[in-house]
Amino acid sequence: MADSNTRERLAPGFSGKFAQDDARQDRGGNERGVPEKPLQMGSGWRASHISEADWRVEIPAEALREFEIIAGALAEYDEPLDELNPDGFDWPATTDLMADVRSRLNDGLGFVLLDRMPVETWTDPANRAVTWLLNTMIAPPIMQKWNGHRVYDVKDTGAKLEYGVRRSVTNLSQEVHTDGSFLAMTPDFFSLTCIRQAEAGGTSLISSLVSAHNDLLENHPEHLARLYEPFWWDRQAEHDPAEQRANWLPVFTRDGNTLSARYYDDYIRKGYGLMNDEIDAAGLAALEAMREAVESPQNQIEFRLQPGQMICAQNMQIAHGRTGFRDPSVKTEGGRLLLRYWLRKEGGIALDGVPEKLPAMAD
Repeated sequence: MADSNTRERLAPGFSGKFAQDDARQDRGGNERGVPEKPLQMGSGWRASHISEADWRVEIPAEALREFEIIAGALAEYDEPLDELNPDGFDWPATTDLMADVRSRLNDGLGFVLLDRMPVETWTDPANRAVTWLLNTMIAPPIMQKWNGHRVYDVKDTGAKLEYGVRRSVTNLSQEVHTDGSFLAMTPDFFSLTCIRQAEAGGTSLISSLVSAHNDLLENHPEHLARLYEPFWWDRQAEHDPAEQRANWLPVFTRDGNTLSARYYDDYIRKGYGLMNDEIDAAGLAALEAMREAVESPQNQIEFRLQPGQMICAQNMQIAHGRTGFRDPSVKTEGGRLLLRYWLRKEGGIALDGVPEKLPAMAD
């Protein structure tokens, strides 16, 4: 196990000492450590206390008419998507709709399902253009890969799971997780638009990290304190090759009553392997307690995204995952395809904030 001096050298800015007192104390006038009481946030819901009517938003007919006009105009669009600006279109009903979405994300349950767009009748360029425009009305889309891609196809590419290959390009199940959890500047929001379903499987999972946090506070405060301290996170090869392959980050941070969370058990365990380090006993126990809380039925709901539905969520309060899936053996119409966006309110569009040198831009 690496000592504190080694960790400080590899992860400057973080103390290698796991000090529970430091994690609990008030820093800079803001409470940033383990709270004394459960956090009261809209995204801290219980599955039994909400229904689909609370998080599914039917797209109004007038907004759909506006979508159709835009999709028709952009059916053959082949220019960079970042040249499209929603302010350049006349769609008042859509503007009102997305204002409601932003409000629900920031002040409501922390996730919204938009139901639904006629993506089956639109061209691929139109699907990408319309979803790009809708997402920019929430926050600026950021890079999701070091090569600059800002629209990410979640589909089975046939790739074998290995270092640098994400589960999102396989048909394997994905545990409930935070997108971009390995980044120092985790995306504020994510969205997934279903273009095509799988033949079988691919059920979506949504989990409240706020409720998981509050459960740990009540039942395992000693484990929660460890989760406010840093772990190694596998960076998934999404960085300059000269940089180290893991980041040193905590699961939870807090500013007053506002919780920020990052969670991906697999990336933490792989991060320690990449750094030739071992997770401390307290860290292992905390991760096991966290998994139990996140996967608790009272903190999680599941549904199957239909073509044209778009799920949007607060990325640092709401985690998501999926079951494994199977595509048709003869892919005459293609297999399961979701268009994913990562959105960040501030900090630039680069994958992990504003680096000194950006890779070549790509959509």
